[in-house]
Amino acid sequence: MSMGFQAFIKGTSLDVLNAMSYNFVADVIDVSGSGSKTYSLPGFTLSAALMNTFSAAGTDSRSYSVSVNGQAVSWNVANPCKMMVTATPVSGAGSNLYFGFTLYDYSTNPPTFKIAPDFTPYNLAQVIDLTPGYGQILQTNVPASVPMIAFHRDLNGGYDHVWWEEVNQNGYWSLKFRGNTGLNAMQTCRIYLFAKMMVNAPSWGFFLYRQGQLVWHNNCLPLKMSILNGGTTTSSVPLASTNGVTSCVFQMNDPAFPGNGIQWFECASGGVNSAGNYAVTANDRYQQNQVTGSSRPATWVAGTIGYIECNVYDAYYRQALGL
Repeated sequence: MSMGFQAFIKGTSLDVLNAMSYNFVADVIDVSGSGSKTYSLPGFTLSAALMNTFSAAGTDSRSYSVSVNGQAVSWNVANPCKMMVTATPVSGAGSNLYFGFTLYDYSTNPPTFKIAPDFTPYNLAQVIDLTPGYGQILQTNVPASVPMIAFHRDLNGGYDHVWWEEVNQNGYWSLKFRGNTGLNAMQTCRIYLFAKMMVNAPSWGFFLYRQGQLVWHNNCLPLKMSILNGGTTTSSVPLASTNGVTSCVFQMNDPAFPGNGIQWFECASGGVNSAGNYAVTANDRYQQNQVTGSSRPATWVAGTIGYIECNVYDAYYRQALGL
């Protein structure tokens, strides 16, 4: 064996520490206007990205900015949106900033740096398969006091046309699915919930504590998230997208009647595209209307959504969650 230490999700052959060569998601928060937040994650380099930004038609110019200075993240955004903060371990000979568990895989050149976080990042907390009902409220297992982000993908070979509002029901995050409007009905989907919490602690295994508090164990499946700047991306493995309405688009019927035409709405979705490839898109059309009026209606298009590769979560979520 090339590693001096291995920690498997109970009942599997997935070596969690070997799977940790990617960044940890330290925070996903709602931001608006301008502001900043300071973190205390010594030994990690922070980076930040925005989601749910959008541009509007015509002369409505919108600007968004996010910057990192050490452990402080600052933003200035034109509309309320989400911000993701990732933490990358500082590695290299002589690095003494991080005081948690580290090891090197010397089978690679240079050696690969492996690390267990000394904070609780976003971990897989629940996986749900269902065909949503219009207006349905689905209560999750994640307390509303715990930061959470969810992803979804179709299970029937297309896109699922799903979006929801996140509400508090009985003290837990709950998903209130869209109402009975739209060109395309919601389809059977898989929902992946990640939260700053740990579930299914093993009776024995690898545990990491910070100041006497458990922050990590070897049944945790951390969130690995990417950002898509509009459009569609494909993959050889299943992909799931964040949730939300992403655009309002209008196609005029006749220039002489600028307010008459077809208006449609799109949402973020994961599934399979028309070519049969696994994909996520910001352009899943779910609603379409014939519009008449004296002037062209306003249109807007979202700039960014988040997505995940699902193969590891699909393979190991039952063991990681203790199902």
